[in-house]
Amino acid sequence: MIKNYFKIAWRNIARSKGYAFINIGGLGIGIAASILILIWVQFEISVDRFYENSDRIFAVWRTTEIEGEPVSWDYTPAPYGPTLKENFPEVESTARITEWDPMILSVGDKKFSELPTFTDPGFFEIFSFEVLEGDPVEALTGPDNIVLTESVAKKLFGETSALGKSVKVEDQLDFEVKAVIKDLPQNTEFSFTAFIPFKKLEAMGWVDDYWGNNSMRTFAMLTEGSDVELFNKKYSNFSIKYGGLEDKISDFLFPVKDLHLYSKFENGESVGGKIELIRMFGIVSIIVLIIAGINFVNLSTAQSDKRSKEVGIRKISGAGKGMLIGQFLSESILIALCAYLVALVIVSLSFPWFTNLIGQELANPFYQPFFWILSLVYILFVGVLAGSYPAFLMSSFNPTSIFRSKMGVNKSFGIKPREVLVVFQFSVVVALISSVWIIRDQVEYVQNRDMGINEDNLIFHQVTESIRKNKEAMRNELLALPEVESVTYTFSPLTEIYSDTNMMDWQGKDPDYRPTMYRMGSDANLVKTAGMELIAGRDIDVFTYASDSMAAIINERTAEILGFDDPIGQVIKDDELEFAIVGVVKDFIMESPFAEVKPIVVMGPKRNLNFIHIRLSENQNMVNSLASVEKVFAKFNSGSPFEYQFVDQVNAKKFQSQKRTAALTSLFSGLAVVISCMGLFGLATFIAERRKKEISVRKVLGASVSNLVTLLSTEFSRLVLLSVIIGIPLSWYFMKDWLDTFDYKTSIDWKIYLLTGIITLLIALLTVSSQAIKAALANPANTLKSE
Repeated sequence: MIKNYFKIAWRNIARSKGYAFINIGGLGIGIAASILILIWVQFEISVDRFYENSDRIFAVWRTTEIEGEPVSWDYTPAPYGPTLKENFPEVESTARITEWDPMILSVGDKKFSELPTFTDPGFFEIFSFEVLEGDPVEALTGPDNIVLTESVAKKLFGETSALGKSVKVEDQLDFEVKAVIKDLPQNTEFSFTAFIPFKKLEAMGWVDDYWGNNSMRTFAMLTEGSDVELFNKKYSNFSIKYGGLEDKISDFLFPVKDLHLYSKFENGESVGGKIELIRMFGIVSIIVLIIAGINFVNLSTAQSDKRSKEVGIRKISGAGKGMLIGQFLSESILIALCAYLVALVIVSLSFPWFTNLIGQELANPFYQPFFWILSLVYILFVGVLAGSYPAFLMSSFNPTSIFRSKMGVNKSFGIKPREVLVVFQFSVVVALISSVWIIRDQVEYVQNRDMGINEDNLIFHQVTESIRKNKEAMRNELLALPEVESVTYTFSPLTEIYSDTNMMDWQGKDPDYRPTMYRMGSDANLVKTAGMELIAGRDIDVFTYASDSMAAIINERTAEILGFDDPIGQVIKDDELEFAIVGVVKDFIMESPFAEVKPIVVMGPKRNLNFIHIRLSENQNMVNSLASVEKVFAKFNSGSPFEYQFVDQVNAKKFQSQKRTAALTSLFSGLAVVISCMGLFGLATFIAERRKKEISVRKVLGASVSNLVTLLSTEFSRLVLLSVIIGIPLSWYFMKDWLDTFDYKTSIDWKIYLLTGIITLLIALLTVSSQAIKAALANPANTLKSE
């Protein structure tokens, strides 16, 4: 019986090649889109969820009030982790990690820039990464040991075992390799390539016991059976009790497995994060698949009168409703199978492009057995879902009415459900097209924002220990180059803020007023090198003014907070240090260009200066300029790689998430348009065919081609117009909500919706008119000769 179902189904598909092509093509595109998104969603959901004890691993978070608003953060002081483990028996293990800049690891003349972390032995007790050699837990108990990832070990030692070998860090610290682990997988938030014992920091005196110094992250693993909610209740005043901090701070543990997706906090509670983007595109991919399914439903029901005699004969011959439903579902499942094969081809061809688009190295699904098991379920699900309505509709026809008159003979567009489905299709198209423009408008609006820095021809490089010992000599040789305009050493790169505090003080400040202030550092010529605009006073310059090691320049936002009519000469107190303000610059942005301007205090070089910024001359060849600069670096940073970065390129990466959102939205919009137009084309072809005699009669009676085209197009146009009316408010609602996630945002321009409506109508009319014109130009004699 089932074999017979599929044999007849194949014959019906072969008989209606045009409709089969539209159904299979549309479903294939929709299935391919949903497969790609599901692969991406699977990857995102797996991030930091693969550890053996994932359900017991937590990150330390804390909440306090700043200017009356609850703010949460996940950085802790050095004593936090050990104190936590000592005082709570529910805590099985803790680990602290530092997040510093890359360091140079060297063996002989081999030198590579790697990303290390100083951490506790508990790190490898908590996080179960694959161990290749040695014991990483034991390795981190001694201050002079190091754990390497496989790729770093091979770079330094080739194919020989790295165990017991010596590695030098930053040309000054010697470590013995005690363990090698597999490179960290893509689906972890950690990106470290080397692990150094935290005890080394303590031995060098780089660790303090001050509970106000939030400089590292802390993780904890609870014992089996521990209830984290109950634990958080007894642990919430941890910082107050053990750190002596103010009573506004509360502590809580948050599951590491949820950090990647739910890291957005409000009022001390997780309110979402990346999960919102994943959920949005997951829904959109399903909608695209539904749109493809709508084509199948519409075209199947549109052909119902063609197949009405077949249904009648089958019923008269004894076929029951269940047999007819089985027949029609067999057809839809066969079409779903064919569509799935098309989808696999599309996925295979587009997979490299898609992984590049989303910026992740995803595992190829074709090598995963689970994918093929899921595929079978997917085919049955899509086939049954798409075919259910046509199957139940056509199997319910009454055979006597079928032979008495033709089903569906009606001059209107068709049954109301079909109209509803077309309206749904194009409402989605309208919403997606307008959303693409709004997202792109937001990205362009922010890209055109005045960052307060001239990013062109500006590079930065990390200061190594070799450079630190020769700072002035290196500066002088760089400035002697005709390709270099200016040089400055800074605490952090101009693309990122490394430090903030709400403990700064100044004359006249209300003790209860504690705004968050952001720290920067420079020795000289920051304004010139960064291309900032000086509003008042002067730049910091320790070479001209010896006292400028305790000087500061501030931006406009900081000047507003300080509240002085003339801030020049005023003193800012920070961690017992006092800095005199010597200059005010126009607001500049160092972090997210989508965020509000932050109050920044640039202090003299009392703190470490970890980066060198170099402004290259505009009238010089860039390749030659970089080659000249590299020679100076080779002299003062011998053997280390010249790993510079352009400020504008680093800042451009800050738009990647939004650009990725725009690209994915554009992709789905295009797919929705193509699939919807395929369905509309099929319906227009069918209706033109069904009404060809009416068209011929009208033409004989004097109707012009334009009148006939208008007649056939009007029914579709009103549905698309209704879609525009429905789709625009939907887009406005969701995009306004999306824009509200940014501090610096554009407004929604009504002209976007006007243009979207016009484009959608034009697309629909062009799709329909091709068949309408063909029908209107047909010779009526050929159509009516049998009448």
